[in-house]
Amino acid sequence: MSSVLRIDADGGTTLMPWPDDEHERGLLIRAGVRGSADTAVYHRRALIHVHGNGQAERLPLNLSAWVLASVWRGFELPYGLYGTVMVTGPQSEALDADLVAEVQAVCAAVAEVRAEWQDRPPVGEHAARAELLATGRHARDALRAPTA
Repeated sequence: MSSVLRIDADGGTTLMPWPDDEHERGLLIRAGVRGSADTAVYHRRALIHVHGNGQAERLPLNLSAWVLASVWRGFELPYGLYGTVMVTGPQSEALDADLVAEVQAVCAAVAEVRAEWQDRPPVGEHAARAELLATGRHARDALRAPTA
């Protein structure tokens, strides 16, 4: 089954069926981001769809999507991604299974760090960003590591 992923602002991910019809795909993305969508390329085999006006509409910062996009680009993005995010394959294709696993692993790792912060808050914003990015890279790299 072909699928795409929704990343909620709280970091949760939902695997969604990807319709065959192009119009239905557009409606799914629009419904997923809850408004008009802007599309960005952070990985050559994936597209990230974000709310076109998320920051101005005061949607919550999506830390998991920000970490994912930063890890995929190889540097810390100087801007945030706001609201619910949809991740698809390029050119309106479904997302490959290995990228589904990668997105889910990075989002789960970010959720773990955020849960740890309840008992051990970071010492500052810079340390928090560094910890999230290191955790995201580690989660991605663990999936790509060769098995013995």
